[in-house]
Amino acid sequence: MTILVAIDDDHTSEGVLDTAIRLGRGLDEELYIVHLVSEEFADADAKQVRDEIRERLVDEAVVGTVSLEHVGRSGPRPGTRVGHELLEVAADVDITHIVMGHESKGLAGRLASGNAAFAVVDAANVPVTIVPNNGE
Repeated sequence: MTILVAIDDDHTSEGVLDTAIRLGRGLDEELYIVHLVSEEFADADAKQVRDEIRERLVDEAVVGTVSLEHVGRSGPRPGTRVGHELLEVAADVDITHIVMGHESKGLAGRLASGNAAFAVVDAANVPVTIVPNNGE
């Protein structure tokens, strides 16, 4: 059984990873950490984030795999599209839980770009833990 952890380049990533590590230890489950990247081929920055997460997991009492996943962010409502693509990743792995972040965009932002967290919560068939950005 595995917890899917979605990491993005935003203010919630550290909190998402902390929450997922605590859940993984508490539930004795492995983590499948997906760093969501917008470019089809990961650049040096994305690879550095991946490597830093791998190094951090060495010091934690949890088993984890770190992957880079391209998610499309073009077209109408890219946030909703990211949520659906994340669910496709979850379908490919035996996922028992999803942990992801949420940055509030306000009503206008949600209407224009959609919201990945809302899309995942609405369609997931496993528990979803949403980690807010704490107002940053």
